[in-house]
This record gives sequence, C-alpha cells and structure tokens, in this order.
Amino acid sequence: MPLVSKLQLPFCEWPAADKALWQTAFEAVDFFDEDSRGSHLSVATREALRVNYAQYQRFISEYRADLLALPPAARINRELVAEYVTWLRRGQSPSTIPISLHHLRLAYGLVCPDEDWSWLLTITKRLAATSPRKAKKYHRVTSDQLYKIGVDLMEGTVADADSSRRVSRAQALQYRDGLIISFLALIPLRRRTNAALRIGKQLVKSGEFWSLEISEEDTKTKDPLDYTISETVSMRIDEYLELFRPRILGANNHSGLWASNKGCPMSDDAIYAAVFKRTKKALGFGVNLHRFRHAAASFWSIEDPVNVRGVKDLLGHDSFNMTEAHYIMMSQSRIAGRKLAQAHDRIRKRTLHSQINDCS
Repeated sequence: MPLVSKLQLPFCEWPAADKALWQTAFEAVDFFDEDSRGSHLSVATREALRVNYAQYQRFISEYRADLLALPPAARINRELVAEYVTWLRRGQSPSTIPISLHHLRLAYGLVCPDEDWSWLLTITKRLAATSPRKAKKYHRVTSDQLYKIGVDLMEGTVADADSSRRVSRAQALQYRDGLIISFLALIPLRRRTNAALRIGKQLVKSGEFWSLEISEEDTKTKDPLDYTISETVSMRIDEYLELFRPRILGANNHSGLWASNKGCPMSDDAIYAAVFKRTKKALGFGVNLHRFRHAAASFWSIEDPVNVRGVKDLLGHDSFNMTEAHYIMMSQSRIAGRKLAQAHDRIRKRTLHSQINDCS
C-alpha cells in the first residue's frame, strides 16, 4: 500500500461512489474493457493522480464536509478550486500548484469522463503562466565528455583489480557505474526504460555484438526501440558480465543488467544517484539522467548539424518538433553565440591589423 500523508484522504475513507469510480477507471478486466480508461497509465502516473485526487478530497472533507454526500463531479467548481489553491499555498510553492491542478484535472477526467473539464485546464494554464519561474542553469556537457568519464572509471577499475589480483565489491560497483555512464552517453534511454533492462530480454547478443530490443511496454511513447551497440561497448559489457557483475551481491539471482548491492536490479532512483555522484566527482557538478538526452542532442547538433534530425530516433521521440523544442534549441543558441564571438574576433583582428598598417 502506498504511503498516505496527512494532506491526503486515505482511500478507505473516500466516499463509496469515488472508490467505485476509481476502481472502474484504473482496474482493467481485459484489453477490451473501455471503462478502465486509466489502466494503460504507468504506475508513477497513476500514483500522481491518486495523490492529487486524495489531496483534494482531504480539502473537501475538512472545509466542505457537507459536499461528500454528493457525486464527485458536484464537489468541484471554480469557487471551490479557488479555495483549494489557497489551501495548497500553505505547503506548496507557486510553481508546483499548477502541477497539482493538472493531475487533479486528469484524475477527474478519468473518474468523471462525461463532464467538461476544460474550465479547470484554463485555470491551470493561467496559474502556470503567472507563477514565478526559476531560471534553469545547466553546466554545459556533451556526450563525448560523459562517455570519457565512464571509460576512465572502467579503465581505472581494471587497473586497480589487476594490481590487487582480485575484484572487490567496490571495484565491481565502480565498473558498473562507469559502464552505465558510457552506455547512456551513446544510448540515452529514459530512466525507467534503462532500469528495466534485462539480460537476454531487452539486452541480447548476436555474434560478438550486443544490441537492445526494447518492446513498446517498456517505453514512454509505447513504440518499440532497437539499438545496435558498438564493438567497444559490447566488449565492455562482456567484461562487466564476466568479471564484475558476479561480484555484486545477489547478481546471479536475477537478470537485471544493472545489479544493485541489495540483491536486486537497481531502481531508476538508484541509477540516478550513482550517476550523479560519479559525474559530480569527475566534473565538479552532478549530471542527472535526463541531461544525458540533452548532451546527446547537443553533441549531434554541433558535430553533425546536417543530419541532426536523427536525434529524434535516438531519443525515441514521436516527432522532431519535440526534439527541436526541448533538446536542440539550447545547442543552436550556443552555436550562434560561438559564431557571434568569432565574428567579433575577426573584426577586432582586422581593426588591429589596420591600426598597425597606419602606424607603419
């Protein structure tokens, strides 16, 4: 059972109508069950919707308990949402409140699909547009830099293991982390897809090379992904599986590619923490997993701008518009800034050359 904070009304305390509608919306009987509109959603998305629906029900139970006897759709309107936003401001920042309303709207859309929730979308957008935004500050990093960090970790581990003539558990974990970093630098999978990799299922070997065959059930876009892994990284995977992975506690008891020291596959949060820690030590700042996708787009757009549309397939996007809007524009601005600086430098040199000629 998920943990429930004091700001959420526990499921067992929900009105009977809400519990019935929620179970109908999220618990599919079979693939042809049209009522289970939310059964296709990921576990994380379902949890976000549950949390925000339960949070709104807590608000109603505390301030308008008289409404609990009414159907779910009758317990929400513009005036109540305005009061709810005021209630949320006690514990949430202005930038997260629109996110809460977004999830609340999606939850109500699944529980009460016959109602028009466009008015709640309008309110959510207005709040999002007026909420203060903290400017994102990213340290520039590209895939080649990240790849080298991973290689350095792996080569350092091999050298240490050779000198000690044994592989310690710490060395096994270091090699694993280095492989994860180099692997993601070349194939920047989404964090949950990466954590779900299993040897012999998504990671398969054909001849001397490894490849990824990821089915639609393990991707965000529900489209299958297929990647060929380079000879160098294939050799690193072989080395990891033969020498280092067996030294990780309980690794032989499961097929997860990224074995944790807890006897099970690493979770996406554990991978995030390991990568952030290693990159921070190497660069002075930590690189989160999503930045690997930005790094890949940056590197491609700088090194091969003619074929940059290929980034869409690398990142598993449905359209190039998504890739361009969120991953490439930053790189293009850097390129433009670099060209501007080069132009200024050329003008400065011409001016200096002209002054020297005048003096002579």
